[in-house]
Formats: sequence, structure tokens, C-alpha cells
Amino acid sequence: CRMIRSPELEQTIISALARTCPRDRYPICFVHLRISPHQIDWNRHPAKTEIYLQDLPFWQEQINVAIEKALQLGAEVMPESPLSERVGKLLKASEKKGVYHTRKSDESSGDREVGLMELKAIAQLHQTYIVAEHPNGIWLIEQHIAHERILYEQLCDAWELVSLETPIILNNLSAAQLEQLEGIGIEVDSFGEQLWAARKAPLLLAQRDDCLDALIELSKGGDLEAAQVATACRSAIRNGTPLSLVEMQDLLERWQKTRNPRTCPHGRPIFLNLEETALARFFRRHWVIGKSHRI
Repeated sequence: CRMIRSPELEQTIISALARTCPRDRYPICFVHLRISPHQIDWNRHPAKTEIYLQDLPFWQEQINVAIEKALQLGAEVMPESPLSERVGKLLKASEKKGVYHTRKSDESSGDREVGLMELKAIAQLHQTYIVAEHPNGIWLIEQHIAHERILYEQLCDAWELVSLETPIILNNLSAAQLEQLEGIGIEVDSFGEQLWAARKAPLLLAQRDDCLDALIELSKGGDLEAAQVATACRSAIRNGTPLSLVEMQDLLERWQKTRNPRTCPHGRPIFLNLEETALARFFRRHWVIGKSHRI
């Protein structure tokens, strides 16, 4: 076996996972490609450590599709709950000496596709987390970043700038800030000594009281993607905002339909999954009753 590199495929993986990992963190990705030897060109590097692939766009597309599927909350890729794993190890170690036995549910997990799963909002915790019930347990979903994921994908699909009824006056902008605003489609006109008038703004920001602060933030650097992230973050429901059950349910249903529901655009996890089987093990509901009472 020989370790080799394909810079084009590496970049494909990094691009496909953009805005799903925290900053300066990179995914571990195992890609198994079944390729005929005659489609591989080893004459790229003297040490034979890099390769050329024939029909490279095809393989890049296959990797993109596989990663998109893996990012969905499907049954085949749903992780075991962290609580379940830790509790399971403890119980497995202790049951060797104890008088009870644990057992894993043999129920099929095939119905756990998040797009098909019925998530029912039942409560709001600390005006920050939505408690949702589903057939296999409960989830805790942070409302701000779930909404941020929804808005970010909407902005990626349609970055819409609208005219402002009253121009926003910006002052003391550097040449770099002016260039940055123009780069994301926000044109500003000179309005006097060190003053500029912004006559357009992203749709989500146009009606906000802090639109001026938002435009200053957008002027401080980053590409269009960074501007979309900043806009989504500023526009999303804030933690500490009370929500009704109807509002929570609507948010859950829209979040379920996003392309990458696992993390927010900054890479933070959106939900914590508490499986019913993990709760059952924690509360030892499967003890043999007679033995647990020393009978």
C-alpha cells in the first residue's frame, strides 16, 4: 500500500464540508474509490505520491453526493447518542458483577430519517432550547443556530439586496471597507467628507434597527459566503426569546428540510439526541425484577 495525494479531491472534500465544521477544524474523511488502474496517471510527482485521475469531474461529483448524503440525518448515518455510549460502557462493566442485565432494543431504526420523522415540540428550556419528542426519544435543539442554518441556506440560494427607503449614512470607511461592500453587491455613494450613503442592503437586514451596525460588520472583511453567515447569524431568533409551541413546531419543520441540519454555519452542533434506549439503560428499566429485589 502507498499513501498518495490528490489535491483536487482534497479540495472537493473541504469545499463540500464548508460551513459545517468550526473554524480551523478539518474533517476526517475516508473515501473509497473503485477505479480501474488505467484511469490513474502516476506521472505527477517523482516520488509517486500524487496522482492524476481521468474523468476527475465525475469523481468530484460522486464525492459531493456522498458527503451531502452523509450530512443528512438519516438512519444509516445517525450517530449513537453520547449519553448512550457513556452509560452503555458503565453498565456493561458493572453488569458483570451485578444481578441485572441490560439489553438493547431490537427495534428497526429505518424510520429515523429526519425529513420523515415526526418531531413534536413539547417545551422550551431556558428560552434557548426546544425540547422535541420523537418515536425513539427526545431531542434538544438550540433555537438560534437552528434558525441560523435555515436562513443561511436561504441566503445561499438567493442573496437578495433591496433598496432602502432612507439611505444609511456610513462614516470613516477605509478603502478596503468600501471595496468589501462593493464586492458583496452593496454600492455606496460619496455623501460628503468621509461620509458615504448605502442605498441597498440585504433583504433580511433592511428593516432591522441595527442595519447600520450590520453594514459596518459586513464591511470588515470576508467573501460573500462570510457575509451570508454574518447576515444569517444577526437575523436569526436570539436565545432568550420566548416561543410558543406553534412557533417552535414551525421552526423544527423548516430546520428538518435544510440540506445540512447537523451544524450551524460556524460548525456548532444544532441538536443533542437522547435515545429512549439510552434513557432506559440509565434508569435501568430492563432489570430482571426478581433479581433486582434479591428474590
